Amino acid sequence: MKLAELDPASRTPLYEQLKEALVAAILEGRFGTDGQLPTEHDLCEQLGISRNPVHRALAELFDEGVIIRQRRRGTFVNPAWITRQLSDARVRVTVPTEEWANVVRSISPAEIILDVQVVPFTELHRHVLAAVAAGEAPDLAVLDSVWVPQLAALDALHPVDSLDPEWVETTYRADVARAFIEATSHEGHIVAVQAEADVAGLWYDRESMARVGFVHAPATLRELRQAARACLDAFGHPPIAVPAGPDAAETATYVLHGWLCAHGASVIEHEQVVLAEPPAVRAVRALSSLVKDGLIDAASAGWGRTEALESLVSGLSQMALGGSYDLAALARLTGLSPAQVLDRFGFAPLPSGTEAGSKVLAGGLAYAVFRQARQPHLAMRIVRRLMEATVQLTVADTTGQLPSRVSVASVLERGSGFLHDVARLLPEATTRPAVPEYERVSVQLRHLLAGVVSGGSVPREVRRAAEGVAAVTGLELAS
Repeated sequence: MKLAELDPASRTPLYEQLKEALVAAILEGRFGTDGQLPTEHDLCEQLGISRNPVHRALAELFDEGVIIRQRRRGTFVNPAWITRQLSDARVRVTVPTEEWANVVRSISPAEIILDVQVVPFTELHRHVLAAVAAGEAPDLAVLDSVWVPQLAALDALHPVDSLDPEWVETTYRADVARAFIEATSHEGHIVAVQAEADVAGLWYDRESMARVGFVHAPATLRELRQAARACLDAFGHPPIAVPAGPDAAETATYVLHGWLCAHGASVIEHEQVVLAEPPAVRAVRALSSLVKDGLIDAASAGWGRTEALESLVSGLSQMALGGSYDLAALARLTGLSPAQVLDRFGFAPLPSGTEAGSKVLAGGLAYAVFRQARQPHLAMRIVRRLMEATVQLTVADTTGQLPSRVSVASVLERGSGFLHDVARLLPEATTRPAVPEYERVSVQLRHLLAGVVSGGSVPREVRRAAEGVAAVTGLELAS
């Protein structure tokens, strides 16, 4: 078992650093079922330090009642001490849904007292920022991974690689896609843990599409046009729903960014704003042409996430741009089980253009431990449990979201069905811009999508959005 590294250059003596590392490991339950600590010799060898600081650290922990020594057996955690510590082991957790609250409660160790607060996702970002500002941040929160850079820039997040360096190296870095590692990192540290994953894509009504001759989802822009025109002729109204209104919030951004990625374009690359570059302009022009041809309802400029899905469910639309996360919302709107929803509606990657570099946009929620946490090590124990393979598979079955761990997602790839199809998209996926100013970037992209769906001039709308992104991030426009 690897302890946190010690810093010989620190003003804190090595023995005190070692005491802190050992206490943290004890509270995390990292010494197995019997609670036996490594020997002095093993600690010296593992940490590369002399015997004196190790001997003093263990002697003081013995005097303080943290550990006990048993002749000929070794050194063990004192059960009476750990019981006293855990008697106040209340961990405050903030989650976006009751389903997440149930997951956290179901996996939390029995000795940890949970105080779970459910804050609706639409209010969660504001709630967390206010809690941090008031010095009342939770120990642990489940939040949108795109908020991580902002919270990290505020120094609000406890680096998880300092809470549990061994787990981060052997499990997280080794078994989570690089794009998610980058999205949850800040200044060389892992500051959050990707909880699950979703991808941008196209929902479609299977029966309606089959009726116009499309058994499978359109894979290219050309096929999308053909299918949409056939639906327009058959059903008499614009067939593609887009959540492009103000109430769509981040869903609108996710859809537009997903569309850009599918067409080989992006918003920010190499610390430059590339939204006004030719690939992005072509991608937005392709979207605008669908509006001008009557294939996307211009009324979508006022639709939120729910209205776009309601249009699909009611039959007013035969396709809807969105994300794999919409499965739960479709189940609520239809009153069907997730399996029944997937019998009625299909999901596929957003149709791509002819440009090279087409990618799938991925996002998802993350676990974050806050610096203001009263029980950061216990919060980390919960995170580790939540990231176990069996728990990730349970979350996938419950929410329709993908496991963030590659090894767990690969189990789904070998199967069939919705999660299997979505899991296959993850290895080459990309994520939204990991910048502290992301919320303001998102606002610029929402305005761009609404402007295009409303029939605005593509060059003007794109240029305005690109300049807005540059202004809020301080990044230069690509020349």
